[in-house]
Amino acid sequence: MRVLVLLAVLGVCSAVPFIQDTPEVQAEKARFFQSFRAAQVAATPQQAIHRPPPSAHRPSPAAQPQWYGPVAATVPAGVDGTITPVGDTHEVAAARTAFLNAYNAQVRATAGAAPAVPSFAPAYSPAPAVPAAPVQPKWTGPVAATVPAGLPGSAPQVADTPEVAAAKQEFFNTFQRQAAAAAPPSRNYF
Repeated sequence: MRVLVLLAVLGVCSAVPFIQDTPEVQAEKARFFQSFRAAQVAATPQQAIHRPPPSAHRPSPAAQPQWYGPVAATVPAGVDGTITPVGDTHEVAAARTAFLNAYNAQVRATAGAAPAVPSFAPAYSPAPAVPAAPVQPKWTGPVAATVPAGLPGSAPQVADTPEVAAAKQEFFNTFQRQAAAAAPPSRNYF
Protein backbone atom coordinates (compact mmCIF):
# COMPACT_ATOMS: atom_id res chain seq x y z
CA MET A 1 0.00 0.00 0.00
CA ARG A 2 2.84 2.37 0.85
CA VAL A 3 4.38 1.72 -2.53
CA LEU A 4 1.17 2.73 -4.28
CA VAL A 5 0.99 5.95 -2.25
CA LEU A 6 4.61 6.71 -3.04
CA LEU A 7 4.09 6.09 -6.75
CA ALA A 8 0.95 8.26 -6.76
CA VAL A 9 2.79 11.15 -5.10
CA LEU A 10 5.69 10.74 -7.52
CA GLY A 11 3.32 10.75 -10.48
CA VAL A 12 1.56 13.89 -9.29
CA CYS A 13 4.87 15.67 -8.73
CA SER A 14 6.14 14.81 -12.20
CA ALA A 15 2.85 15.80 -13.83
CA VAL A 16 2.88 19.34 -12.42
CA PRO A 17 4.32 21.76 -14.99
CA PHE A 18 7.61 23.28 -14.01
CA ILE A 19 7.48 26.76 -12.60
CA GLN A 20 8.66 29.19 -15.25
CA ASP A 21 10.99 32.08 -14.48
CA THR A 22 9.41 35.51 -14.37
CA PRO A 23 10.57 38.07 -16.95
CA GLU A 24 12.62 39.81 -14.25
CA VAL A 25 14.44 36.58 -13.35
CA GLN A 26 15.08 35.79 -17.03
CA ALA A 27 16.53 39.28 -17.59
CA GLU A 28 18.76 38.97 -14.52
CA LYS A 29 20.02 35.54 -15.65
CA ALA A 30 20.84 36.93 -19.10
CA ARG A 31 22.67 39.92 -17.57
CA PHE A 32 24.64 37.61 -15.23
CA PHE A 33 25.72 35.22 -18.00
CA GLN A 34 26.71 38.13 -20.26
CA SER A 35 28.92 39.66 -17.55
CA PHE A 36 30.32 36.22 -16.71
CA ARG A 37 31.30 35.55 -20.34
CA ALA A 38 32.88 39.02 -20.58
CA ALA A 39 34.93 38.36 -17.44
CA GLN A 40 35.91 34.94 -18.75
CA VAL A 41 37.10 36.39 -22.07
CA ALA A 42 39.05 39.12 -20.25
CA ALA A 43 40.72 36.54 -18.01
CA THR A 44 41.93 34.29 -20.85
CA PRO A 45 45.26 35.22 -22.45
CA GLN A 46 44.96 36.97 -25.79
CA GLN A 47 46.16 34.95 -28.75
CA ALA A 48 46.92 35.93 -32.31
CA ILE A 49 43.73 34.35 -33.61
CA HIS A 50 40.46 36.17 -34.13
CA ARG A 51 37.80 35.51 -31.53
CA PRO A 52 34.20 36.21 -32.38
CA PRO A 53 32.14 38.07 -29.81
CA PRO A 54 30.45 35.91 -27.16
CA SER A 55 27.04 36.39 -28.69
CA ALA A 56 28.12 35.07 -32.11
CA HIS A 57 27.15 31.54 -33.07
CA ARG A 58 30.08 29.16 -32.88
CA PRO A 59 30.07 26.00 -34.97
CA SER A 60 30.49 22.81 -32.95
CA PRO A 61 33.79 20.96 -33.39
CA ALA A 62 33.82 17.95 -35.67
CA ALA A 63 32.75 14.84 -33.84
CA GLN A 64 35.28 12.06 -33.37
CA PRO A 65 34.28 9.11 -35.56
CA GLN A 66 33.32 6.02 -33.60
CA TRP A 67 35.45 2.86 -33.98
CA TYR A 68 33.54 -0.09 -35.41
CA GLY A 69 36.50 -2.38 -36.09
CA PRO A 70 37.74 -5.39 -34.11
CA VAL A 71 39.12 -5.23 -30.59
CA ALA A 72 42.89 -4.76 -30.53
CA ALA A 73 43.41 -8.10 -28.77
CA THR A 74 41.85 -9.93 -31.71
CA VAL A 75 44.08 -8.33 -34.35
CA PRO A 76 47.08 -10.54 -35.14
CA ALA A 77 50.47 -8.98 -34.66
CA GLY A 78 52.01 -10.10 -37.95
CA VAL A 79 52.76 -7.74 -40.81
CA ASP A 80 50.61 -9.65 -43.28
CA GLY A 81 47.89 -10.43 -40.73
CA THR A 82 49.22 -13.82 -39.65
CA ILE A 83 50.58 -14.67 -36.23
CA THR A 84 54.27 -15.41 -36.53
CA PRO A 85 55.68 -17.03 -33.37
CA VAL A 86 59.29 -16.32 -32.51
CA GLY A 87 61.39 -19.48 -32.25
CA ASP A 88 63.96 -20.16 -29.53
CA THR A 89 67.65 -19.77 -30.28
CA HIS A 90 69.93 -22.78 -29.93
CA GLU A 91 71.26 -21.47 -26.61
CA VAL A 92 67.74 -21.01 -25.17
CA ALA A 93 66.66 -24.47 -26.34
CA ALA A 94 69.78 -26.06 -24.79
CA ALA A 95 69.29 -24.20 -21.50
CA ARG A 96 65.61 -25.18 -21.36
CA THR A 97 66.46 -28.84 -21.99
CA ALA A 98 69.20 -28.82 -19.32
CA PHE A 99 66.85 -27.24 -16.78
CA LEU A 100 64.03 -29.69 -17.47
CA ASN A 101 66.43 -32.65 -17.21
CA ALA A 102 67.81 -31.42 -13.86
CA TYR A 103 64.30 -30.69 -12.58
CA ASN A 104 62.94 -34.10 -13.56
CA ALA A 105 65.97 -35.85 -12.03
CA GLN A 106 65.42 -34.02 -8.74
CA VAL A 107 61.71 -34.86 -8.74
CA ARG A 108 62.50 -38.54 -9.38
CA ALA A 109 65.07 -38.51 -6.57
CA THR A 110 62.69 -37.04 -4.02
CA ALA A 111 59.35 -38.50 -5.09
CA GLY A 112 59.66 -41.79 -3.17
CA ALA A 113 61.19 -40.43 0.03
CA ALA A 114 59.05 -39.75 3.11
CA PRO A 115 58.84 -36.09 4.05
CA ALA A 116 61.10 -35.01 6.87
CA VAL A 117 59.05 -33.13 9.45
CA PRO A 118 61.19 -30.77 11.50
CA SER A 119 60.20 -30.69 15.13
CA PHE A 120 61.62 -28.08 17.41
CA ALA A 121 60.30 -27.19 20.83
CA PRO A 122 62.41 -24.42 22.34
CA ALA A 123 63.12 -24.69 26.03
CA TYR A 124 63.49 -21.39 27.83
CA SER A 125 65.39 -21.60 31.05
CA PRO A 126 67.57 -19.16 32.93
CA ALA A 127 70.66 -21.25 32.09
CA PRO A 128 72.87 -19.70 29.40
CA ALA A 129 72.52 -21.32 26.00
CA VAL A 130 75.47 -22.98 24.37
CA PRO A 131 75.25 -22.50 20.62
CA ALA A 132 75.64 -25.74 18.74
CA ALA A 133 77.44 -26.08 15.45
CA PRO A 134 74.93 -25.50 12.64
CA VAL A 135 74.10 -28.63 10.69
CA GLN A 136 72.44 -28.27 7.33
CA PRO A 137 70.28 -31.35 6.73
CA LYS A 138 69.72 -32.60 3.21
CA TRP A 139 66.20 -32.04 1.89
CA THR A 140 64.39 -35.32 1.39
CA GLY A 141 60.79 -34.08 1.51
CA PRO A 142 58.23 -33.51 -1.21
CA VAL A 143 58.21 -30.72 -3.74
CA ALA A 144 57.16 -27.45 -2.09
CA ALA A 145 54.01 -27.22 -4.19
CA THR A 146 52.65 -30.42 -2.60
CA VAL A 147 53.19 -29.38 1.03
CA PRO A 148 50.01 -28.02 2.66
CA ALA A 149 50.51 -24.54 4.02
CA GLY A 150 48.88 -23.92 7.37
CA LEU A 151 46.35 -26.73 7.30
CA PRO A 152 45.29 -28.10 10.70
CA GLY A 153 47.61 -30.90 11.71
CA SER A 154 50.33 -29.96 9.25
CA ALA A 155 53.89 -29.50 10.41
CA PRO A 156 55.35 -26.02 10.74
CA GLN A 157 56.84 -24.90 7.46
CA VAL A 158 59.84 -23.08 8.86
CA ALA A 159 61.79 -24.01 11.99
CA ASP A 160 64.18 -21.74 13.84
CA THR A 161 67.81 -22.01 12.86
CA PRO A 162 70.35 -22.64 15.64
CA GLU A 163 71.34 -18.98 15.47
CA VAL A 164 67.73 -17.85 15.95
CA ALA A 165 67.23 -20.33 18.81
CA ALA A 166 70.39 -19.04 20.52
CA ALA A 167 69.28 -15.41 20.05
CA LYS A 168 65.86 -16.20 21.54
CA GLN A 169 67.46 -17.92 24.51
CA GLU A 170 69.84 -14.99 25.07
CA PHE A 171 66.94 -12.53 24.89
CA PHE A 172 64.90 -14.57 27.37
CA ASN A 173 67.83 -14.77 29.81
CA THR A 174 68.43 -11.01 29.58
CA PHE A 175 64.74 -10.32 30.04
CA GLN A 176 64.58 -12.52 33.15
CA ARG A 177 67.62 -10.76 34.69
CA GLN A 178 66.19 -7.30 33.94
CA ALA A 179 62.74 -8.25 35.27
CA ALA A 180 64.28 -9.59 38.48
CA ALA A 181 66.37 -6.42 38.90
CA ALA A 182 63.38 -4.13 38.31
CA ALA A 183 60.97 -6.00 40.60
CA PRO A 184 60.27 -4.30 43.92
CA PRO A 185 61.76 -6.05 46.91
CA SER A 186 59.36 -8.48 48.50
CA ARG A 187 58.12 -7.54 51.98
CA ASN A 188 57.64 -10.14 54.52
CA TYR A 189 54.80 -9.20 56.88
CA PHE A 190 54.99 -12.24 59.11
